[in-house]
Amino acid sequence: MSNRNFEELQKVIEYEFNNLEVLIAALTHKSCAAEFGLKIYNERMEFLGDSILSAIVAESLYNRYSDETEGKLSQLKSQIVSSQNLSEWAKEIKLGDFVLLGKSEDTIESRQREGLLCDVFEALVCAVYLDGGFENAKKFVLKFLDKQQDIVITDYKSRLQEAVQSEYKILPKYKILRERGPDHDKNFEVAVYVKDQLLGKGVGHSKKEAQQEAALKALENIKKTV
Repeated sequence: MSNRNFEELQKVIEYEFNNLEVLIAALTHKSCAAEFGLKIYNERMEFLGDSILSAIVAESLYNRYSDETEGKLSQLKSQIVSSQNLSEWAKEIKLGDFVLLGKSEDTIESRQREGLLCDVFEALVCAVYLDGGFENAKKFVLKFLDKQQDIVITDYKSRLQEAVQSEYKILPKYKILRERGPDHDKNFEVAVYVKDQLLGKGVGHSKKEAQQEAALKALENIKKTV
């Protein structure tokens, strides 16, 4: 990637880095680091970026919804910081085009993969924070968050439970299939069953997120069979 590409990204995010190495680290996937023998890549930055992002979103929701309960605020926050939502924010700035990948990972599909986009967005939040402080990181995140004026909570688990109870008079069952990654960056794969029949699978950074994704897939599959 040329310096021109870095300049282009900085224009898109409306933040100019004092230390370009911080931005490069945020964009460096571990596949690229392994290929070129680099010691610095973006996994640790994802960890910090996730926490910074959560703090910014929590503060914004606390101020925006002054009459809401802690439970409702938690639901809103979970929806906003979900892999699906963060990957959509990443797509808005074409972040996938700027990621530094190893040759084995460098495909159009990989650059648009939800998990990768989410992780790099978190790393980018961290990069802005490390380079320019919390206020600059907050300014960056709020450009996306402020556009989401109406945040609709989509509880796919509840919708699936209602559908299954109505049809079969039983509850769907969720099973964790896999846990991958280090403790600070876990990925969970979950399946949902009804009467031992697989209805859907989902992946997420938390068990709850993976369950919601599995429930969504199950609802989609149910519609196809109706």
